[in-house]
Amino acid sequence: MFERKFGMIEGETFQLDELGKEIESIVGSKLEDVTGQVKRIIGYKPDLENNTEYFNIKFQLSHVTDYVDVVATTEKKQQLSDYHFEKEAFKVQLISYHRMSHPK
Repeated sequence: MFERKFGMIEGETFQLDELGKEIESIVGSKLEDVTGQVKRIIGYKPDLENNTEYFNIKFQLSHVTDYVDVVATTEKKQQLSDYHFEKEAFKVQLISYHRMSHPK
């Protein structure tokens, strides 16, 4: 549904609120929170040589149960509390729209 437009911003760098506003523009609907819900993705086999950390960011749309999922990467830091997505940029790797509501 939005794959083409999502594909255009995959690989780009954003701050959290910038990405939320871009998603609102693409889907044509307001988000409950433009900063989303950020969760760290932990791999089964840590790669100590890799300097990249992966995060999942969920953006819930207002007034429907649909949501947008984003996989983002950033430079690995020492502790989880060192990440500040509101101020620092991250790279969007993948975006997907999840339709939970039934079309009428």
